Amino acid sequence: MHEYSLATNLIEILREEKKKRNIKKILKVELEFGKLASAEPLIFKEIFDIIKKDTEFEETELIIDLIEPEVKCLNCEKDFKADTFPFLCPYCENMGGELLRGDKITMKSLEIIKD
Repeated sequence: MHEYSLATNLIEILREEKKKRNIKKILKVELEFGKLASAEPLIFKEIFDIIKKDTEFEETELIIDLIEPEVKCLNCEKDFKADTFPFLCPYCENMGGELLRGDKITMKSLEIIKD
């Protein structure tokens, strides 16, 4: 249940943002969710929707943008999108590479009402 701890952390981050920025209400939170983030986005969203009930975020909408992994080939140095391990460069067929994005969960935006 890695997704449960991630969703709980999101609630805490929203509380901190609300306090720090004098936010009255958070209407929407948008996340960039890397496909290699080691968590299932649909399960994460379901858990968030469950644990936000009876909190100040009960009406907060969670939007998840899935991010395709991008890899830099260490042989030909071209960037390419990859869905699975191991990474296979479509240009030179070299195996492996440097993961540039697609393995993190980041907050993209908040839609808020200020105090």
